[in-house]
Amino acid sequence: MFHPPCGEITITLQDVAYQLGLRIDSDPPRGQTITDQVDCEAHLVPQYGLRELEQDATEERLMRYTRGYIMQLIGDILFPDASDSRVHIKWLPLLEDLDTCGQLSWGSAVLAWLYR
Repeated sequence: MFHPPCGEITITLQDVAYQLGLRIDSDPPRGQTITDQVDCEAHLVPQYGLRELEQDATEERLMRYTRGYIMQLIGDILFPDASDSRVHIKWLPLLEDLDTCGQLSWGSAVLAWLYR
């Protein structure tokens, strides 16, 4: 069993679940693997500020807004990148089915990202 040196704090999976309210009891999200090792910049998509959603928005517009909001959370909070304004494109396919997306163990992926 690993014991950190005195004075160091180890963040656990339960800490991530408690602090961020993320699931930890299912399969972790796996971003689509990019096998082509071209410039990493080519695999980042820009984050755009979200505008207020109008009250009579169509379901399609609401889903687009929801996906944009989730991408913003992924880029700003869950898996921040040094670019500060872009999100890696590997997360985008996970947002195709929002029901499945919500069932994933995002907490374990966040903890892995933290310790990478």
